[in-house]
Amino acid sequence: MKRIVSAAAAALGAALLVPLMATSAQAASCASGTFCLYYNSNLGGSHVALNRNVPDLAGYKFTTSGAGQGQYVKNNAASAQNMSQCKATVFFYSNYGGPSDGFNYRDSGNLVNTYNENASVYFATSCG
Repeated sequence: MKRIVSAAAAALGAALLVPLMATSAQAASCASGTFCLYYNSNLGGSHVALNRNVPDLAGYKFTTSGAGQGQYVKNNAASAQNMSQCKATVFFYSNYGGPSDGFNYRDSGNLVNTYNENASVYFATSCG
């Protein structure tokens, strides 16, 4: 009898963990129609989702759970993912200047030219 109760408890525990894992994975992903900057390399840590041009990232913070949550985005992003329909470009300087890293639709990866030195984001005016 103890064996049956233990097996049932283990199965119930496993069933409860699956939705929790899916929820945290969904919360960590970049939503459709947005461009996300991540605090850590390889799309790790907290992220911020953007859907419009940002000439100066000062004042923007990483909002999701994970390393870097609550930190300012400017000069702190290490990777990015583009789920918007337009090409998004991260610039070293405010007002879209200096070295940059571009991401087409569904592209993602570590920032190279703007790694932890990112100040603005620009979305291409024509998509396609």
